[in-house]
Amino acid sequence: MIDSDSGTADRAAQHLQKVVGVRAAIAFNPGQGVTRELALVKVRAPRARYAELLDIAQLYHASVIDDASEAVILELSGTEPFVLSALRALERFEIIEVARSGTVALESGTDLQSGIRHD
Repeated sequence: MIDSDSGTADRAAQHLQKVVGVRAAIAFNPGQGVTRELALVKVRAPRARYAELLDIAQLYHASVIDDASEAVILELSGTEPFVLSALRALERFEIIEVARSGTVALESGTDLQSGIRHD
């Protein structure tokens, strides 16, 4: 996702459609779609503070996807500011590693702008 004027966005979409593996790229106004980012966060979680970690995870609707003795991996998604807020809240623990998808978007509504159907 890029934040730009419509001409630049259209040119970027045309260039992206030429990239191998890209099935569709479209340009639309920010108010016409939904954006999300996915983050996987590995956090050192001492057993004495495990309940506190779970409280923060619940606050940010994060899921525990791996629970090892030394660390926990959380999965969370939301807008970029939401993900950044969650990361700040997790800083009170030792963040070992973070993987973020970057922002992805879909246009709202039922129009198939890309012409691609997935049945």
